[in-house]
Amino acid sequence: MENISTHVRQMSDSVAGSFYPSDPAHLKRTIDTFMREADEHKIDGKLRALILPHAGYTYSGPVASKGYRLIRNLDMDKTWRVIIIGLSHFRPFSGISIGVYDKYATPLGPIPVSSLARDLLVSSGSFIPEAHENEHSIEVQLPFLKVALKHVEIVPILTSNTKPKMLADLLEPHMDDSTLLIASTDLSHMQPDNRARELDASTLNWIIDGDEKLLKKRGQACGMTGILTMLILSKRLGWKREQVGYATSADTHGDKTRVVGYGCVACYE
Repeated sequence: MENISTHVRQMSDSVAGSFYPSDPAHLKRTIDTFMREADEHKIDGKLRALILPHAGYTYSGPVASKGYRLIRNLDMDKTWRVIIIGLSHFRPFSGISIGVYDKYATPLGPIPVSSLARDLLVSSGSFIPEAHENEHSIEVQLPFLKVALKHVEIVPILTSNTKPKMLADLLEPHMDDSTLLIASTDLSHMQPDNRARELDASTLNWIIDGDEKLLKKRGQACGMTGILTMLILSKRLGWKREQVGYATSADTHGDKTRVVGYGCVACYE
């Protein structure tokens, strides 16, 4: 633990200006527009977890906003702890890397890191700063969280060569009534639009059905570890799963030759 203090600081918003607007007013208007235009989806229970995309907002913002509308319906007077499971796109490692920064920067103001992050680091995690630097899978969720929740703190977790059951075992004791889980992932990548929709429909159906075997073997998602962790927890804790939204990049940018798929799934009890 002695080396952690040299890294504890504010994590920069490294993809502001590329994945989403860096100007605070522009960013707030962008998110407000996405949230206003998103169809409201009602779930029959208490929201516990979400699968959300992590692409640039002009691509995945309409799908992400459907999930964040559900979050915005939560109790605004309490402080929510949001565990975000992202994918390390650029730095491979084994196990999990927990971002034990003091806070994460956003153009809308910083978001504090929960004390649970250090507790998890001590018990079963590691801190690999270079995995978090310039990594977008956690960062793109933060401006939406800042708008959707009045009081929020995060537990930022990156995965690489990671066993979902190990991560589920680690998180299960902490999934209380003030804690949400976000599995940050896109779906199929660089397929023709019609093929992407077929692949993603299968992946989403396997998530809803709880079919871990087919998800591991044939599921199309870059953040599969987060999905499987969420699925394990949902089975153990009795959460129901429901698709909230889906689109491909062709829906916002028109090119159907090579697309990325984006899905939103809610878990609730």
